[in-house]
Amino acid sequence: MNDRGDSVDSNDIDTGEPIRELRELTEAPRAGFLQRVRNSIHRRVLAADTIDFSLHVLLVTLREYLNLFMQTLFGATTEESERK
Repeated sequence: MNDRGDSVDSNDIDTGEPIRELRELTEAPRAGFLQRVRNSIHRRVLAADTIDFSLHVLLVTLREYLNLFMQTLFGATTEESERK
Protein backbone atom coordinates (compact mmCIF):
# COMPACT_ATOMS: atom_id res chain seq x y z
CA MET A 1 0.00 0.00 0.00
CA ASN A 2 1.16 3.50 -0.63
CA ASP A 3 0.62 6.64 1.49
CA ARG A 4 -2.89 7.19 0.13
CA GLY A 5 -4.01 3.72 1.14
CA ASP A 6 -4.23 2.44 -2.43
CA SER A 7 -2.96 -1.04 -3.07
CA VAL A 8 0.06 -1.25 -5.36
CA ASP A 9 0.54 -4.23 -7.62
CA SER A 10 4.06 -5.65 -7.40
CA ASN A 11 4.18 -5.86 -11.21
CA ASP A 12 3.79 -2.09 -11.46
CA ILE A 13 6.92 -1.30 -9.44
CA ASP A 14 10.03 -0.45 -11.48
CA THR A 15 12.98 -2.07 -9.73
CA GLY A 16 15.55 -0.74 -12.17
CA GLU A 17 18.54 -2.51 -13.61
CA PRO A 18 20.01 -5.50 -11.77
CA ILE A 19 23.21 -4.72 -9.89
CA ARG A 20 26.12 -6.48 -11.59
CA GLU A 21 28.37 -6.36 -8.54
CA LEU A 22 25.88 -8.40 -6.54
CA ARG A 23 25.72 -11.05 -9.24
CA GLU A 24 29.48 -11.49 -8.98
CA LEU A 25 29.27 -12.00 -5.21
CA THR A 26 27.18 -15.16 -5.49
CA GLU A 27 28.79 -18.30 -4.21
CA ALA A 28 27.80 -21.91 -4.65
CA PRO A 29 26.20 -23.56 -1.62
CA ARG A 30 28.28 -26.03 0.34
CA ALA A 31 27.89 -29.75 -0.22
CA GLY A 32 24.89 -31.11 1.65
CA PHE A 33 23.14 -27.73 1.97
CA LEU A 34 20.08 -28.79 0.00
CA GLN A 35 19.86 -32.04 1.95
CA ARG A 36 19.92 -30.11 5.25
CA VAL A 37 17.15 -27.84 3.98
CA ARG A 38 15.07 -30.84 2.90
CA ASN A 39 15.62 -32.55 6.26
CA SER A 40 14.54 -29.41 8.08
CA ILE A 41 11.36 -29.22 6.00
CA HIS A 42 10.63 -32.92 6.60
CA ARG A 43 11.07 -32.48 10.37
CA ARG A 44 8.61 -29.59 10.40
CA VAL A 45 6.07 -31.51 8.31
CA LEU A 46 6.42 -34.56 10.57
CA ALA A 47 5.90 -32.44 13.68
CA ALA A 48 2.84 -30.76 12.16
CA ASP A 49 1.34 -34.10 11.06
CA THR A 50 1.99 -35.62 14.49
CA ILE A 51 0.24 -32.76 16.25
CA ASP A 52 -2.65 -32.88 13.80
CA PHE A 53 -3.06 -36.63 14.33
CA SER A 54 -2.76 -36.28 18.11
CA LEU A 55 -5.44 -33.60 18.22
CA HIS A 56 -7.73 -35.68 16.01
CA VAL A 57 -7.36 -38.72 18.26
CA LEU A 58 -7.91 -36.57 21.35
CA LEU A 59 -11.13 -35.10 19.94
CA VAL A 60 -12.46 -38.52 18.88
CA THR A 61 -11.70 -39.93 22.34
CA LEU A 62 -13.41 -37.01 24.08
CA ARG A 63 -16.46 -37.42 21.84
CA GLU A 64 -16.68 -41.11 22.73
CA TYR A 65 -16.42 -40.37 26.46
CA LEU A 66 -19.12 -37.72 26.11
CA ASN A 67 -21.37 -40.17 24.26
CA LEU A 68 -20.86 -42.78 27.00
CA PHE A 69 -21.60 -40.20 29.68
CA MET A 70 -24.77 -39.05 27.93
CA GLN A 71 -25.95 -42.63 27.45
CA THR A 72 -25.31 -43.37 31.12
CA LEU A 73 -27.28 -40.36 32.32
CA PHE A 74 -30.10 -39.98 29.84
CA GLY A 75 -30.53 -43.01 27.69
CA ALA A 76 -30.67 -46.71 27.67
CA THR A 77 -27.96 -48.67 26.00
CA THR A 78 -28.68 -50.25 22.65
CA GLU A 79 -29.11 -53.68 24.27
CA GLU A 80 -31.78 -52.40 26.67
CA SER A 81 -33.63 -50.56 23.92
CA GLU A 82 -33.70 -53.75 21.79
CA ARG A 83 -35.26 -55.75 24.65
CA LYS A 84 -38.23 -53.38 25.00
